[in-house]
Amino acid sequence: MKTIEDAYKTLKKEVPSFPETLLILGSGWNKILDETKIEKRISYEKLFGIKTSVPGHTGELIIGKTNNKRVAYMSGRFHMYEGYSGFEATMPIRLFAKFGIKNLVLTAACGALNEKYKVGDFVILSDVITLFLALDNPLKGAQFVDVSEVFNPSMREKAHKICVESHIPFHEGTYVYYHGPNYETPADKMALRFLGADVVGMSTVPETLVARSLNINVLGLSFVTNLAFVKHDHKEVVAEANKASEKMKILLTEIIK
Repeated sequence: MKTIEDAYKTLKKEVPSFPETLLILGSGWNKILDETKIEKRISYEKLFGIKTSVPGHTGELIIGKTNNKRVAYMSGRFHMYEGYSGFEATMPIRLFAKFGIKNLVLTAACGALNEKYKVGDFVILSDVITLFLALDNPLKGAQFVDVSEVFNPSMREKAHKICVESHIPFHEGTYVYYHGPNYETPADKMALRFLGADVVGMSTVPETLVARSLNINVLGLSFVTNLAFVKHDHKEVVAEANKASEKMKILLTEIIK
């Protein structure tokens, strides 16, 4: 992986003026790009010196206009289970902070721990459980970040309104980070639910912590691709996310407004 200084030099040449809003597109969320007038594509290999290894993650930074608003998209992300440290996996957030981003929309697939949730439901994240980042927290040093309210209230309210008006099934809930790459055992899932998690996934939380440490407004959106207490695999996760891609597109397009 390139250093943040080298990545900064590369990006500065390619995109002298960077948008204020960044969306990280998780599994299935790429449909929004169909509605985007693309200005620039930069591969992660060129920008960061590495490729993504996860199916469904194309590995590009995309600058373009959606709803006449100029935004940036990360099509895919770096996961700690791919072998990156917490610090490395969140390097893009630090890089784009240097370019002045103010708003970050995180999207991801997730497994439902809450028995009221169904496959096909969207989740507007209200909180996260960070306990399992203790051994590799992406924040280093005496960074005592206030995480009493990690997700921006006005952004959450806007997402709530869009879901209601667009008839998109949704919940507001808590996301717990699980390192992976294996899925959780039944005992893991029972323990995570006992801790108060509604959904579980292998991303989002490290990025949220780093963004908040940099005073970036964050909105977290997850899509339930599987019920955590039912046997599943990654192909099914991607397939379920793709089925809902039109609703994902509607939600993100309206949020960008």
